[in-house]
Amino acid sequence: MELLRNQLVCAGVRVEANTSLRRYSSFRIGGNARLGLFPKNREELLVCLETVRRCGVPFLVIGNASNVVFSDSGFDGAVIFTTAWKELSLHGNRMYVSAGTPLISVATAAHEAALTGAEFAYGIPATLGGAVFMNAGAFGGCMADICETSAYYDTQTGEMRTLCGAEQAFANRTSIYEKNPHYTILSAELVLREGDKEAIGVQMRDYMERRRKTQPLEYPSAGSVFKRPVGYYAGKLIEDCGLKGTRVGGAEVSIKHAGFIINRGNATADDVRRLVELIQERVLKESGVTLECEIRFL
Repeated sequence: MELLRNQLVCAGVRVEANTSLRRYSSFRIGGNARLGLFPKNREELLVCLETVRRCGVPFLVIGNASNVVFSDSGFDGAVIFTTAWKELSLHGNRMYVSAGTPLISVATAAHEAALTGAEFAYGIPATLGGAVFMNAGAFGGCMADICETSAYYDTQTGEMRTLCGAEQAFANRTSIYEKNPHYTILSAELVLREGDKEAIGVQMRDYMERRRKTQPLEYPSAGSVFKRPVGYYAGKLIEDCGLKGTRVGGAEVSIKHAGFIINRGNATADDVRRLVELIQERVLKESGVTLECEIRFL
């Protein structure tokens, strides 16, 4: 691990020892990682990926950590955070975006350029990489609608490739990247459409206001816990089971929106996992519907 640290420091990468994962998690949950790596551009990210691969060090690649639950025991390896690499450029109606760029920046830049198609992304607390990984979406829109190509690094072979259109295998909150975790997303090219700047702004503000009114944004969480089952809404199923306000330790089913689990203070990953299992068991028993997790336990 010391060899890895020295090599990355020499390459100019910011390296943090004994990194608190809780501090970097939207859920405010998790132990410590042996190393936290913070590459600030494409070259440094590739150096991190190539070096951990060569050294055989266990690693995770994380954006805003807004859809994950880190282990209470931490991670005995390196966690590569992409959030320091923010790069976005527009060429007509095409937008090139780096993996660490906040999704809200994508929506804002599109609005400024009077381009429509990314309004749904306004308020989603993900990075571009995380959003492509899980085909993030809201209000009827998703990344599959606008992501034309994505580039990745294969941590098994050391190769880089670009996938186009259907090759990305987007589906309900998933993609080829979720099915192949050794593919690390580097960037994506988004294709938008010309629109009316004022109308786009109105739509974005409406979406944000709806989030504030219906989601427990005042508490740490990882967003919607479950994927939407075909023909149902997860939050409605959970609410119908009378589970709003149900707690396990410091984790609670939000009273404001039953599809969210919130950290009411000092919640652990184990608290969240046990509450998830309780919800799944109750919903299956009372409705016959199997809820599939959208959040990832790491």
